[in-house]
Amino acid sequence: MTDPALTVTGVLTDELREWLMSEPRYPVLSVINADGAPTQSVMWFDLDPERPDTILMNTMTRRAKYRWLQREPRVSVCFEDVYDWVALQGSVELDTDPQRALADIKALARRYGSDPERFNGQSRVTIRLRAEKVIKHDE
Repeated sequence: MTDPALTVTGVLTDELREWLMSEPRYPVLSVINADGAPTQSVMWFDLDPERPDTILMNTMTRRAKYRWLQREPRVSVCFEDVYDWVALQGSVELDTDPQRALADIKALARRYGSDPERFNGQSRVTIRLRAEKVIKHDE
């Protein structure tokens, strides 16, 4: 590796999980759109309590991002804190159970200080990203 500030692993360490949760973070999710170009979205996230290598996100089923993820589940997500950043690469699993997905977005809304009731009636899907590659940059 040419940059001593970079580390590459295949797991979310306890230290990294603590950094991710130490303050509200707004990761940028990169997916591949229908014509093969990358596209990005700022997301809310949480750690999956049952899978230590997985983060949870959520989106509406009417969004193009959902269709693109159905076609191509490989993604990247980046968390930043000025010059310190972490990128996770892996494949997503889409949980289309409507009750679970609605409960998940409401939990994310509470975590980020938003009104969970504003999501009532929406068709949602939970995005589970299992980190297969973790790239960390410490300035």
